[in-house]
Amino acid sequence: MKNVFPTVVNNTFTVPDVFDNFFNNFMWPVDDSYTMPKVDVEDKGDAYVMTADMPGVAKEDIHLTYDNDMLTLSAVHEDTKDNTDEQKHYICKERSSTSFCRQFPVSGIKKDAVQASFKDGVLTVMMPKEMQQPQQDVKTIEIQ
Repeated sequence: MKNVFPTVVNNTFTVPDVFDNFFNNFMWPVDDSYTMPKVDVEDKGDAYVMTADMPGVAKEDIHLTYDNDMLTLSAVHEDTKDNTDEQKHYICKERSSTSFCRQFPVSGIKKDAVQASFKDGVLTVMMPKEMQQPQQDVKTIEIQ
């Protein structure tokens, strides 16, 4: 809240850069309460491999689907509350329920052969490509 009001520095009236950075941060929140996993999608020739860093997310909270050439990765982590929460005296409480959903267009893969593994907070998805039909020789057509 203190950044909203002008401040006096060295007897010079200045306005914080809140307004200057408004459009730079327009689509991204200022704090760390909203996080998306960092994802790499690599073309290995015979397969696509997606690797996503998802620290602190349980395997049971991850949902992965493939439909209409779209790979969808989502997760929901609920902050559990019980009766003892009222008895705790937090000095700082930043953890809360979070969720995200990301989609990646991936076509030409064997839908039934997609495999995923999750270890040490890293999700790896192997998407084998469909065998491409060999291209036939190009026939030149004479224009009359």
